[in-house]
Amino acid sequence: MLLMLCASFGARADMPDTQRFPASGERLLLWVASEYGRDASELAAARQLAARGVEVWSLDLLDAYFLPPLPASMESVPLADLAQWLQAARASGKRVTLYAVGRAAGPLLRAAARLPAEARAPLCVLLMHPNLYASAEALADPVYLDLGTLDGLRVRVLQPRRAAGTLWLTGLTEQLAVSGAAVEVTMLENLREGFWAREEPTEYEIAESGRLAERLIQEMETQTCP
Repeated sequence: MLLMLCASFGARADMPDTQRFPASGERLLLWVASEYGRDASELAAARQLAARGVEVWSLDLLDAYFLPPLPASMESVPLADLAQWLQAARASGKRVTLYAVGRAAGPLLRAAARLPAEARAPLCVLLMHPNLYASAEALADPVYLDLGTLDGLRVRVLQPRRAAGTLWLTGLTEQLAVSGAAVEVTMLENLREGFWAREEPTEYEIAESGRLAERLIQEMETQTCP
């Protein structure tokens, strides 16, 4: 399904599970929504990115495959399709950054692991509070997903400070490094997971929601990739 979509992206940009925000700049951001789908603030940020020259391909994996909006549903995403999507992005000739939120980080990284090393090396990855746990209990060390080989991949984790996952951040980054990725961390102070879509956000979270596009541009511009 995704391969067909990539082959005729412009003609199918009205599909409910995918949206394209064209731009004439040299950057392309592949944005994979979390297990809870896209939020209006994220779509607004995608439009702002396009207005500033960053093309965005936005994908809601669970909607694309008619899967329930649950974290476990990400395990059912066909990785071969997603890997083809990454290859289609590389074929655009633009500088490609992959961006995944929450549980979507798992299938995105696993798809990247399927690419040849030379295809994976030029990619940059931004992960917003990634959930890469096979299991995570409060009084036990988490068990991590098997991500495959990520040699040559540059990954930056964007971690809201006021999130439960902050307690396990060191272990998560070590797991990424064991898989072969070069890992950096940006701590997002005074923010919670999904701060752009919370029912009762703080004033600061509201302000940062409006700056989401600016945040992503800053992270892309400061991350060292070929």
